[in-house]
Amino acid sequence: MNDYKDENEKNDIHHGLQFQDDGQEKKDSDLLGLVHQKEEEDYVKTMSDKYALPYIDLKGVAPEPDALKQIKESDARKGELAAFKQIGNKLYIAMFNPENPFTNELLKNLESHGHILIKFVASHASLKHVWGRYIDIIEVVESQAGMLDLNSEVLKELLSHIQTLDDLRNTLITVANESKNFRISRIIELVIAGALHFKVSDVHIEPEKEKVRFRYRIDGELTDICFVDFPTMKLINSRFKLLSGIKLSITQNAQDGRFSISDNGIEIEVRVSVIPGNYGESYVMRLLDPRNIMANIESLGMSANLYELVQKSIDKPNGIILTTGPTGSGKTTTLYAFVNKLYSPEIKIITIEDPVEYHLPGITQTQVEEDKGYTFLAGLRAAMRQDPDIIMVGEIRDQDTAKVAINAALTGHLVFSTLHTNNAAGTIPRLLELGANPGILASALSLSLAQRLVRKLCPYCKQEIEATDKQTKQITNVLGTMIANHKEGELGQIAPANQYKMFKANEAGCPKCNGGYKGRMGIFEAIVMDNDIADLLSSGLILNERKIKELSIKQGIPTMREDGIIKILKGETSYEEVASVVDLYEE
Repeated sequence: MNDYKDENEKNDIHHGLQFQDDGQEKKDSDLLGLVHQKEEEDYVKTMSDKYALPYIDLKGVAPEPDALKQIKESDARKGELAAFKQIGNKLYIAMFNPENPFTNELLKNLESHGHILIKFVASHASLKHVWGRYIDIIEVVESQAGMLDLNSEVLKELLSHIQTLDDLRNTLITVANESKNFRISRIIELVIAGALHFKVSDVHIEPEKEKVRFRYRIDGELTDICFVDFPTMKLINSRFKLLSGIKLSITQNAQDGRFSISDNGIEIEVRVSVIPGNYGESYVMRLLDPRNIMANIESLGMSANLYELVQKSIDKPNGIILTTGPTGSGKTTTLYAFVNKLYSPEIKIITIEDPVEYHLPGITQTQVEEDKGYTFLAGLRAAMRQDPDIIMVGEIRDQDTAKVAINAALTGHLVFSTLHTNNAAGTIPRLLELGANPGILASALSLSLAQRLVRKLCPYCKQEIEATDKQTKQITNVLGTMIANHKEGELGQIAPANQYKMFKANEAGCPKCNGGYKGRMGIFEAIVMDNDIADLLSSGLILNERKIKELSIKQGIPTMREDGIIKILKGETSYEEVASVVDLYEE
């Protein structure tokens, strides 16, 4: 069953895994084995004419799990045959000796169950290749399809010694060299368990020219975890496909799948995306751990004044509250925080999402399936017939959805949704582009919130630095603008100065963080629908972002640029983090 022996021991300069063979044979023995194998293949080809059956080499074939399950492994080995493909009731069978009595007994049994057999002859080496895949069926399919259980005592013991990513890398190397039989399972379990331990949002598996790279996305940043060789990845690939319900035989097209992880009674869903690449299939697995979602508004990173404005808006019985920003800016998390804040058994909350990322107790959640006609628009219209108090729409994408959402807000519903704009001021022009009536929009829209995500500095190892001359000038300009616009109430003890103390991440990190950062927080700005903006909307004049920004200044809410500078000076994040998501030089 050892057709996937690792060919070389490699020490990778980036914490690569090294998988050792159990006693490497001498070169002359290898050559002798190759000669015997070729002789057997030639023999089987000759016998194929005798039996009037086609010859097949299965070493390049990925056996299908449904076909494998038609014959028990013990029977397949005893009868020297293997089922490797199934199409409807047609079952493709390869065998070494069609005259073997036990082989014929198995074939008759399959036919009695309605299978039409497509027969081939194959060598023992080919059959062993197929038999080697039974371990995938045993450990994944039969235990529980689509479920990976991380509750084993062995795994708990391994994880108890892991505090840092380097610990995980070293543990992976140790496990890889312990047991040949179970190393693939342990590698997969450790990669997934490590992802949960370090609160990873995505696991990336990327084949390169000579090896396969594994990376975690932690707090929005990708970091290398390990490298594996291609024979090992071939086994890991099969296991992940079986877990995810993805077809093993398809390698040249993109596929999507999913599986769940059971971790101490908590079920975590994993969304799997596979695409073909130059050197093999590339995986991205997104982990949706309900324990990682920010469950309350207070933890999002809003200032005290903005939090108060948001609280007033979500306490209203009707209206639309929109969060805006690019993909990955935390918009959906903010909406979940609103929903969690308002939930009580006395009210009905319905969500229409694409996809449902986290399951919230007591809330009716539905998932968009556009191929079946269940769009955001269809879901919103259906939700309106369910007598909801609050509706959360994952995204307003088109004119019809915008109109129905606005009408829902005008008929006594509180509506939460997202919109793709760069800032809070861009919300109104975008809705007008989607055909919203200006006068009606003025009555329906309560609050527009824009946000970005930045990593938080580790409080245990962050390092104090002085701002450069360029940074000092920019910070002073921002603080001066805030004071001129009567936003000094947001500054607290912060004031313009000739020099500013800031903090940067300790790249070496510490046991409590990942390279000097731990967790993420939001940078926000908001615009409230007040009388001035409503009057402008009703006037029929052409609106643009600049005009709306000018009118919103007196609301006293910091812009994202201003909010970012305040968080830098408070030591909550670094200048580099804020500059990576916000234009600090925007006027």
